[in-house]
Parts: sequence; structure tokens; C-alpha cells
Amino acid sequence: MSSIDGLATGLDTTAIIKQLMAIERKPQDALTSRKSQAEKARTELTGIRSDVNALGSLAKDLRLTTAWNPLKATSTNTSAVSLSAGSAATTGAYTFQVTSLASAASVYSTNTFASLDSPVGPSGDVFTSSGHQALGISSMTGTGFSPGDVAFEVMQASTAAKLDSVVDIPAVPITIDGTNDGIDISVDGFSFSVQLASDTYTTKADLAAALDDAIQASGAAGKVTASLNDQDRIQLTTTGEGSAHSVSVTGGTGVNDLGLSTGLTAFGIDGIVSVNGTSTTVTDASAGAVVSLPSGGSGTISATLSGGLREGTANVMQVGAGTGSLTDVVNAVNRSNLGYSAAAVNTGNGYRLQLTAKTTGAASAFTPDAQLFGSTAFTTLSAGADAQITITGANPYTVSSSTNTFSNLLPGVDVTVNALTDSAVTVSTEHDYDAVAARIEDLVKKLNDVNARIAKATANVPGADRSVLQGSRETRRAAEAIRGALVAPVDESSLTSVGVVGVELTKDGTINFDKAKFTEALKSNPAEMAKLFTSGAANGGTGALDRVVAAIDGATKVGEGYLYTAAEANDKRIDDYGRQIDAYETRLTQREAALRRTYANLEVALNNLKSQSSNLAAQLGSIGR
Repeated sequence: MSSIDGLATGLDTTAIIKQLMAIERKPQDALTSRKSQAEKARTELTGIRSDVNALGSLAKDLRLTTAWNPLKATSTNTSAVSLSAGSAATTGAYTFQVTSLASAASVYSTNTFASLDSPVGPSGDVFTSSGHQALGISSMTGTGFSPGDVAFEVMQASTAAKLDSVVDIPAVPITIDGTNDGIDISVDGFSFSVQLASDTYTTKADLAAALDDAIQASGAAGKVTASLNDQDRIQLTTTGEGSAHSVSVTGGTGVNDLGLSTGLTAFGIDGIVSVNGTSTTVTDASAGAVVSLPSGGSGTISATLSGGLREGTANVMQVGAGTGSLTDVVNAVNRSNLGYSAAAVNTGNGYRLQLTAKTTGAASAFTPDAQLFGSTAFTTLSAGADAQITITGANPYTVSSSTNTFSNLLPGVDVTVNALTDSAVTVSTEHDYDAVAARIEDLVKKLNDVNARIAKATANVPGADRSVLQGSRETRRAAEAIRGALVAPVDESSLTSVGVVGVELTKDGTINFDKAKFTEALKSNPAEMAKLFTSGAANGGTGALDRVVAAIDGATKVGEGYLYTAAEANDKRIDDYGRQIDAYETRLTQREAALRRTYANLEVALNNLKSQSSNLAAQLGSIGR
């Protein structure tokens, strides 16, 4: 609203209204000041809670058993042997030579290709797979899949039917003759009569071997075998796997003398294969069996089994081979998850296609997929080798790894070999007490920093400006609780308190850390030191660090901690101040408008009076004339 001041009265009404409104705004200004103070308190509370939680993370990490047993490992030849030490309960030293490094299997095309555009295999989308041989699948083909990965997993391995005798073989030696040489069995629903050779058998193993020979000489050859189980009882095992295969003993004159029982039938266990999440139960997993494995979509895999399914995954893809040229095939392989990479190598007299396994070790050997490479023949460049070290001594022995890293060669220590060595390398491990001390030192520093921040935020200094959290009992409570949790006596440890081992509370409320004293105590009695600081949840969590963690949780836990609830209460005050300020603003706007109307009306009234006065004066003047 615009106005022209004092036309009738000569008053500066704008200034008058401004001064009056300043008086009216004093309660709102007070609320604004309180809101600003509360917002500063919110910022400081958030920062303190963050620092306290960081302190809690340090304490929780130090409560782990592994935190009190870190290892320090050294190598006498760091260029050839590098180390990574974690934690363990043992230390020691060992000496070895690096006799072999891990390498990846690699093959190359027997023939050369004239150019990068030379044809290698079929064009378009090609179904490829690798790693399926280890699952018991000799080959697989697929149709109907879209380009990309196909999730393939044997979720349950198949097993053969195994029929174990329920009683022991009678005492040996035992004589088999025409009166006790017959065993009648049923395999996969077919009946066979087996006749043992007449002889005197002095061991149970000889008797089991004779039964197996008799089976192989009968019509059941290749269908079932006989052996001793781990209880030295006869066990009949089908060659085929899956529930389609079964074996039972139906009778015969030799049943009792072999400890066999009739009336029992054993069945194999089915394999389960998943393709893109769709599972298929394979009831016949015998060698040469062909199974159809639907994917739940338009794709289907036809797999030829090599004899029994084994759990695991295979790398399966529908690969876009483009034109089938050398360039397109190399690119297709390198985009796939086949387990090997490809490269076109210019020999100067044409290109060779080289394939290299993505993993190392003797088990990295692979078979190039004929569906991708067509009739291209390959020659082995490298069979792939394990890394090997020889532990030296009067009777040396070797240790192998499929990679150049030997995990947990000693408990808690990984050894990586980078080069062969002509002389022995010594690796030694010892407890890294300095590392434990450094972590406790970090904890103490962080606790002192938190306490200093809280002390500054809650200080009440006469004559000074009010501190941001002055009067906050919750904040001071957090500092006292955490500090007290650390330094209070620990009854469960013979060391009694952390003050005995160099973590001492000073007169000014800070914690002093004597690193040398702490390290010496740790070396002298590591078990009691660990118990002093952390007894673990199983023992009630009464160690110093257990109590620190509990005190921090009590302060900061979401929804329950008193620092959390104090912050929530402060936020509510901020919101309440905001609502009051907004309500005042509405009333003040209305009040200012009312004042402007009042002064405007006053101007009008005075102006009218002036006009009347002028008219009256004029009339009186005319009468006098």
C-alpha cells in the first residue's frame, strides 16, 4: 500500500507506523531468536550424534576377537613373494622356494586366416557354452534363445542307486560251492542271475571282488557293480544315476553267506537343472542320456550327459557372431561369459585365432565351442598350470594353488608369488601388538574429541555469550556415560580396569593413553587384555568396550536413545516456533493495515475540518465588509 504522508496533519505517518510496528514485533523477534538458537542446537546435536556413532563404530570393531590378534608378516624377498596378513591365533616362520607360477590354458588355431574378414564360423546368433563338462554334460545345444546370457545351473546332483547290506558278511574264510553260489538281482526292473566262482575266500574284499566279477560276467555287466562299503558290507551300485535306476536282491542260494537281504530296493536320486529359473527334474542321468531343458520362455536346451549330474553353473550364452568373420568372432567371444577371451594374432603370414582362459591353474583347460568356431582346429599353446611352492627341509613337500595367491598358507596369512626363486624365501609372522595399541589410541583420541566438543557446546561461562547447547543435560549425560563406561572397574578380568594398562582418566576429565604401558601389558597377557576390553555377548558383554558400545547405543539408538529423543524434542520446538512466528506475521500484517487506515482516516477528517474552517473564515470576512 502506498500513501502520501501528512498532507493535512503534516505528520510523518510512515515513520510513526514503522515505530509502532517495531514495538508490536518485539514478541515475534524474540521467537525468531529462539528459533535461530534451536536451529543452531539442532546442527550441533546432529554433529555430536554423528561423532558419538563414529566412536561407537571404532569400539564395535575393537570388540571383535580378530582385532586383538592381528598379524605382522615379513618376507625376505618382497619382489618375489608378497604377503597379506589378517588375524590368527598362531605365529611362526617357514621357508620355501617358488618353483612354478600359475598360468592360464591357451589354444590357437592350427590354420591361419588371410585377413580379419576371413570366415571362421557360422554367422548370426550362435548358442555357446563352456564349463558344462564339469557338471556331467558332454555337450549341449540350444534353440529359441534371445541374444545374451542364459542362466544355467545344476541345483541338485544325481546319484546312483546304492543298496547296502543290512547285516555283516559272515566270518571269513568262507567257501563258495554249488550249494551257495547263486545271487538273483533286479537292476532297473530287469532280473539277472549271478553265479559266483567256487572258491574259498579269505577276506571280505576278495568275496566282494568275486561278486563283482560274477556280475560283470552275467547279463548285468555295465549296469551294476559290487564293492564293500565303509562298514565292510556288500554294496550294490547302479551305473546309471537318477530315480529311473534301481537295484534289489530278489533271492538266490548265496544271499545269506554274503550278508545280503531280500525285499529291499534302492533308487537313485534325481538331478535338478535350472535354465533361466525354470527347473527340470532329470530322472535318468546315465551316460549318453539326452535331456530336454526348457527355459520357461521360447528357449530350450538339449543336453547330452556324460554320466551323472554334479552341482554347479555353466557359462551359457546366445552370442551374436555377426558375419562369422575373424573380427566378429573375436568380438563375440570377448562380449560373452564363455570363460575364455579371444585375440587375432598377426603372425606376419596371416592371423591365428588365440583363445586364453580367464582363470589360471591346471583346471583352466577348456574346449573351444564348435558351434561358434565351426570346423576350426586348435593346437594347445599352454595347458595351464598351478602355482607351486616347495617347502624346504630334510623332507621337502609341495603346495599348489590355481592362482598365484596361496590363501591361508599359515592361518590368517595370504602369500602371493610374483616370480620364481633360485634360493629359499623365508616368511615369518608375529602378533602385531603395535597395531592393537594404535587402534586403542585412535579410540581414546576420538573419545577425547567428543568430550571436548560436548564441553564446548554446553559450557556456561559467566559474562560470555550463551553456548549453543547450554543447559542440555542429555548431551552432558552422554559424555559422562561413555567416559565412565570405559574407565570403570572390570570384575571379570584380573587386570581390574583399563587404568592399570595405560588408559587413565585425568583430573580434567580427559583420557590419557600410555602406549608403551599398554603394549607391554598386551605382550605379557594378551588373553586377559582381550577379556578386560571385551568379554563378548556370550559372557554378558561386561568388558570396557562392551560397556562403551552399550552406553553409545543408549544415547544414539534411533527411536530410543536420549540424544535421539532430545534432537526430536528440539525439532518440535523449531516447528512450534515457526508456527508461532507465522501466526504473528498474520496478526502484524492486519495490525499494520489497521494503523494505515486509522491515519488515513485522520488525514481525511483533518482535511475536512480545514476546509470547513476556511469556508467559515471566508464567510465571516464577507460579513465584515
